[in-house]
Amino acid sequence: MRAGAARIDITPRDPVWMDGMIRSHTSEGIHDPLYARALVVSDRRSAQDAFALVSVDVCVLDEETTRAVRQGAEARTGIPARNIIVAATHTHSGPSAHGIFTPRESAYVQDLVAQLVDVVAAAAAAREPAIAGSGSGRETTISHYRRLLADDGHVVMNWEPFPPARIVGPLGAADPEVGVVKLVSASDTARTIATLFNHAGHPNILSGDNYLLSADYPGRTSQLLEEHAGGLALFFNGAEGSVDIDGLRHRDWQGWETAGRALAASVRETADAIVPDASTTPRGHSVHYVLEGRRITDAEWAWAQGVLEQTGGDVQPMSDGIGDDYKALFYKRLRLRGPRDMPVEQICVAMGDCALLSFPGELYTEIGRAIKAASPFARTYIIGLANGYVGYIPTADAIEKGGYAEDTRWVDATAEQAVIRQSLALLSTAHAASKRKGVPQ
Repeated sequence: MRAGAARIDITPRDPVWMDGMIRSHTSEGIHDPLYARALVVSDRRSAQDAFALVSVDVCVLDEETTRAVRQGAEARTGIPARNIIVAATHTHSGPSAHGIFTPRESAYVQDLVAQLVDVVAAAAAAREPAIAGSGSGRETTISHYRRLLADDGHVVMNWEPFPPARIVGPLGAADPEVGVVKLVSASDTARTIATLFNHAGHPNILSGDNYLLSADYPGRTSQLLEEHAGGLALFFNGAEGSVDIDGLRHRDWQGWETAGRALAASVRETADAIVPDASTTPRGHSVHYVLEGRRITDAEWAWAQGVLEQTGGDVQPMSDGIGDDYKALFYKRLRLRGPRDMPVEQICVAMGDCALLSFPGELYTEIGRAIKAASPFARTYIIGLANGYVGYIPTADAIEKGGYAEDTRWVDATAEQAVIRQSLALLSTAHAASKRKGVPQ
């Protein structure tokens, strides 16, 4: 196979709105740089069988933006747009590239599209003979299941101050798996081309009170890995919709450093144990389908109208989560537009016994773990927030119990099973195709 990697600085030079939290004003400076990192892999020199994976240090990218990047990269490099995955790392201290809670930085996004096309082209041009391998490790200190059950039966988010004695326990479990794909030079296996690492987490150690741009802890992890192993280190988030950092502790730059080092240590240990296999070649398949849109009930709408009468539609900044003011305005928007199906594209890039499976949103960890457990591949890593954004995908059980993401979802309760079904069908297709081509499993 052939592989090339490239990096480009995408840090805004002027103050910008920051996404991920409800903030009151634009950024005040830069703590650490933001990057886009691209990896291009192919079986041969031809671009037609190449795949590009792009990791972008922003919170969320919409489908229109990622489509423009993919089409631009195809025109520039010949890599088919259907073979390109553009994924946000989900830092909550990056520029507002989508505009979920704050105004969208349209001028920044326009420049970003051109930068992402550039970085894919640079990675494609840097391709050289390479060998690859994959492995899994564990990291248990960063991500925690964030939906907690209170003794009165309601759901408490793990960033909400609440008497610990009244917490019955978490309503689920985090996914500690750290997925790693290591690519090294075929002529010098001691030289790393790229380390792709995958972990389900919420990069919001810095709360909404922070106004310094930062790639959060995954960015620090990438820096440490690049210093240690050379090459480029690309972070891809997993099924992180129901997990988070500890919302009540270590929400500072020391916490950023601690989490970054903890994840880097796990990735290094896993990568060091990987023995790349010269027979590994990339293969890919994709699927398109729709998820049914959510319908705001009459009871939800009546509640929202009562809140809006008091707030006038104004929303107050919050360091974490949302208030009833935002929730009521969100309900109003959904009610006025009506249920709308959400188009989904998923891409599976298989390399040997490892599958990289994209999804354009925030899958609950339970859904990600179910997909991984039933996958025909030895190792399956979910790449969330990729090629668009359909919001949170909670489980049907979580929707029944309620909570933050359940309140702010765009899809209805059928989404869980639809995603699992479509994902497993795609993985099965990719696995069968790999076997037909004689790729070792």
